[in-house]
Amino acid sequence: MRKHWFFAVLASVLVLSGCASTSSDNSSSSSTSVASTESFEGTYYKMIYKGREKNAENFYLNFSGSKDLVTIGSGLEYLSTKRFSTKKYYMSDGVQFTSSDFTQLLKRDAEGTADDDKEYPYTLQPEHGTTLDGVEDPVMITTIVEQDFYTKSSKGKYKIKGTSFAIILDPSDEDGQALETEMSTKTIKKYSQQCIEGLYKYIRKKKKKLKNLPTLITIYEANNDEVSLINGNFLYQAYCDDGDVGTMKKVNHKNVYFLSDDAEELDPTTYADFTTIKAALKNASYEAAGLIGEGKYIDGEIQSMKMEAHLNIKTYTEMLYLTSVLADKIDSKFTQDFQVSCLVYTQDELMAVIIKKKGGDAETTIVEQ
Repeated sequence: MRKHWFFAVLASVLVLSGCASTSSDNSSSSSTSVASTESFEGTYYKMIYKGREKNAENFYLNFSGSKDLVTIGSGLEYLSTKRFSTKKYYMSDGVQFTSSDFTQLLKRDAEGTADDDKEYPYTLQPEHGTTLDGVEDPVMITTIVEQDFYTKSSKGKYKIKGTSFAIILDPSDEDGQALETEMSTKTIKKYSQQCIEGLYKYIRKKKKKLKNLPTLITIYEANNDEVSLINGNFLYQAYCDDGDVGTMKKVNHKNVYFLSDDAEELDPTTYADFTTIKAALKNASYEAAGLIGEGKYIDGEIQSMKMEAHLNIKTYTEMLYLTSVLADKIDSKFTQDFQVSCLVYTQDELMAVIIKKKGGDAETTIVEQ
């Protein structure tokens, strides 16, 4: 699997989690562990803990050390907010699919298996004998990620009311080797439609608790390090309800580096702001200082900016001053409604974290050594 990304440490600052054990039944008592996220201005769901997703280990083995580890979950959550309000619903790690469900969907029968002898009739992988863009018997899907959404009754019980899924595409040959050339957009689009239809068909036939619930099914293409460290993104989504497969719609999801040509073309305003902040930091520094950033865009609108500042300093006071310069400029220049996170390093040690929430002011926390 293609892995790599230096922002992994940021996940420890921003990722939300629960930590208590409880039942994975369709509803539970008020003793279910709840993690409040009211300080995040409605951007995130309140969390309930229903157990770990059965496919979590496989997901981690494939994506630990890659930016996809966070991007898949955060992107799926963002797309879900358009269907399941953060004010009304609670979210949990997906626990409705069992290990058997993942096996049925991700494995395929041996070549030459007769239809009436198939062990995996619902597989989303291309059946043996399939050729896509000149690749014989490709393996298209790495895994599937699930998120569940609950409402709370007046009696304090939580009941599942919807689900979201991300089908992770990472085409390889039959032996699991990366393809030498990328598959065409036309092929990926056609296959994505088949996957959405196949997954919803499986839910309707095999998952009684979920068959009548609204379901968001998305397609995510895994990152390819040979092209970029940040090119993993969501491609399509379909909202399925009342037994109907929703219309598959394109997701315009893109991650860009600052200061790259892509960033300047996509968002000249934020590009100019970042340029000003970087220049101010350099001008304030006695020695070399660097600033890098990455913006996440969905449907052409920036959702978040993640930054790293690397400072060379001789005193603690100098670090405080340069961090203050950064915080002041982030506060004054980034005026659009998106979250900004900046990790400040000196001599490769994390010294400060600057967070500017949507609609808020920049706040700095010094990490004492």
